Parts: sequence; C-alpha cells; structure tokens
Amino acid sequence: MPTLTPEAFSALYGRCADASPALASLDLPDGAMDRLRTVCDLLIDNAKRFNLTAIREPEEIVRKHVADSLIPLALLRDAGIDLAGPILDVGTGAGFPMLPWACALPEVSVTGLDATAKKISHIRACIDMAGLSNAAAVQGRAEECAREDMRERYPLVTARAVAAMPVLCELCAPLTKVGGAFAALKSHAEEEIRDAEAAAEALGLDALTVLPYELPGGDARTLVVYRKTRPTPAKYPRRYAEITKQPIA
Repeated sequence: MPTLTPEAFSALYGRCADASPALASLDLPDGAMDRLRTVCDLLIDNAKRFNLTAIREPEEIVRKHVADSLIPLALLRDAGIDLAGPILDVGTGAGFPMLPWACALPEVSVTGLDATAKKISHIRACIDMAGLSNAAAVQGRAEECAREDMRERYPLVTARAVAAMPVLCELCAPLTKVGGAFAALKSHAEEEIRDAEAAAEALGLDALTVLPYELPGGDARTLVVYRKTRPTPAKYPRRYAEITKQPIA
C-alpha cells in the first residue's frame, strides 16, 4: 500500500510551491504529479533498506529532493539553457535530480549515471513503476564513461552534491557537448567556484553563471552553470585518484 496518497503528496508539493515562485512557475505536464508521487513513495520504501538517503520523511523528501530538483530546472529554463536533451545526471544517487526532471520533461531523454549497483537498481524500479519511458539508468564511473561513447555527447550535464567543484568539473566537462552546459547543484559554492577557475579553463568551460536560490524553509542553495565553449583536451579526465589528489590548479 502506498505511503503517500495522491492527496498527501499534492498537499506537500503545494506547500513547497507556495513558498517558491520558481517551483510554482513550472507548468508540469499531465501525469507528472502522479509520477513524482510514485518516485517518492518508492524512495520511502527503499531508502532504509538500501541506505539510499538519510532523508526519509515524506515532507523532507518532497522538500529536499523533489523541490531541490525542480527549482533548478526552472532556473535553467529561465536562464535560457537548452532543455531539449539528452540530459545526463552524474552521480545521480537515488535519482535526483534525474527522476523529477524526467517526470517534468516527458519528451526529453534523461539518463542517470552512478557507480553503485543498488542505486541503479532502485532508479530502474522507479522508472518502471512511474512509467518513465524517457529515462534510463547506467551503472558506471564518470571518468571511465567519458573516455568511451558518452564523451562530449550531452548538451546538458548536471550533478548534485557529488564532489568539490574542481573534481566535479573534471568529471563532467568531458561528458558535456561543445556548445552545451554543465550545471552543478551545490549548497555553498563561492569558495569552490574560485578553486575551480583553473580547472574550468583547462577543461573548456566558460561563461559562468551563478544562480542562488532557497528551498522552501529557507535552506540556501546555489546553481552553478558553465557553458562548454571548447573541446576538453583528450588527457582529461584522469584517473579518479589523480583527480581527487591533484585537482587541476
């Protein structure tokens, strides 16, 4: 039996939308609310069993996972970022922001990439149960996939709370198509952005846009958007141990 009834989910989502003009501005397509509710319900069911997330209360899942996925989507739309896809979410974890984005953009191909099998298994179950024919989950490491057929393939690459910005740039820039954008969902980003200046330059990222926002309840967040203006040199990405021990400086 579902933990979240349609009425309960609608009330939780409505409270978030009332507190966030950006979220309220999203015109969700038919069926999106039910798909989002299914994703949240399965996360509630699987979170503890598979250690998917420390956030397990329905209200907090809607606020800190769904709203914190869809508000950045609205900001990207308003910033003129091409959302026609395909979109890649690196280190997608339990499927955020990729699953809410797939719910909100049913005509767009959205792929989640993660190295952890149990997380990919959970996402695939969400895709099946929510009927997300536009979504896919791939098990793999970003630095390995970027040396193969996923390199410079995606007009929009995103990542949420995966790593420090210099590391994140090296993982995600090689996957981003020239002319596309890399969008990082961060908590506090000023120092990380400064630390990543050399990495962004070396990796072909330019035209930085920083979009601060708040979650319902006041939690501060930052959406950091880079444009990919040049091909990433073939020597990047390096092995993960090198990326983390010796970030580009």
